[in-house]
Amino acid sequence: MIRRLKKINPRVLISHLIITLAYPAVRGYTAGPGGLTLFTDALTITGLVLIIGGIAYSFVLLGDFDISSFTLRRGVKRSDPEKPMDFKKFERDRREERENSFNYPLFLGIVYIIVSVILAYFVI
Repeated sequence: MIRRLKKINPRVLISHLIITLAYPAVRGYTAGPGGLTLFTDALTITGLVLIIGGIAYSFVLLGDFDISSFTLRRGVKRSDPEKPMDFKKFERDRREERENSFNYPLFLGIVYIIVSVILAYFVI
């Protein structure tokens, strides 16, 4: 677990934070008197959507779609018959990419749900 947290790239994390917090922040700011309640609701919805996307992305990180991706790429690159694609090389490259990646949507979705629960319980 801690080993995976060391893979967090601050630049990517900040860009994900800015993009995913834009809707809840605007929704809470434009609401007026009930802004914190609407911010919490929007943050909960954003968190749930990110968790669903993070679960789908975790399937990609586990390699469940490698054969589909290989077949699609091989079909697209059919124009070069002299260099056929090798699945073992493709799988090895994908495994290296997966080892260096982090599931930002799932992480941020869980953080957003925790923050919205804390805000709803203690502040509102």
